[in-house]
Amino acid sequence: MRYIRWRQRRRLKAFNSRLADTVSLLSNAMKAGLSLPQAIEAVANNASPPISDELSRVIREMKLGSATPVALANMVRRVGSEDLDLIVTAIGIQSSVGGNMARILDGISHTIRQRIQIKSQIGAMTAQMRASGWIITLLPFIVAGVLNIITPSYFRVMFTDPAGRVLLVLAGLSIFIGNVFVRRITNFKV
Repeated sequence: MRYIRWRQRRRLKAFNSRLADTVSLLSNAMKAGLSLPQAIEAVANNASPPISDELSRVIREMKLGSATPVALANMVRRVGSEDLDLIVTAIGIQSSVGGNMARILDGISHTIRQRIQIKSQIGAMTAQMRASGWIITLLPFIVAGVLNIITPSYFRVMFTDPAGRVLLVLAGLSIFIGNVFVRRITNFKV
C-alpha cells in the first residue's frame, strides 16, 4: 500500500512539475488559432507522460461524446492536482462567461511557475532547519562519547550514580522532545 501511495505522489509531482509548460503550450496553440479540443490534442501529442497520458484520455472521452469541461473535470478527479483544478475551473468559467482563453492560460502558467519557485525556496529553507535540528540532536551524544573516551572517570559517574542515571534519562527525553518539535516546525505543507 505504501508503494502505491509513493508511486501516486511521484506521478503527481511529475505531473505538477510539467503543468506550467503544458499550460503555456495550450495557450500558444490557442493563439495559433486552434480550438480548445484541438489545442488539447496537439499538446497531448507533444507532451511527455504523465501529462500526455491524461490528455489523451481526455481526448478519448471527448470523442466518445463527453463535453470538454466534463472530460477535464474527470481528469482533475483522477490526478488530484490543485493546480490542474485551478486550470480546469478557469476553463469552465471562460466557457460560460467568455474571454480571452490564451491570456487566462498565460496568467495561470505564470502563477504556477511562481508557486513552484516559492515551494522550492521554502524547501531549501526547511532543509537547512532540519539539518540544524539533527546536528543539535546528535551533538550531546557526540560530546558524551568524546568525554567518555578522553576521561572515562569523569563521565562514568553518570552511569553509576542514581542521580546521574536520572539526569541521563531526562537529557535523553529532552533531546527527543526537542527533535520532535524541530521536525514538526519544519514539516508543513505549502
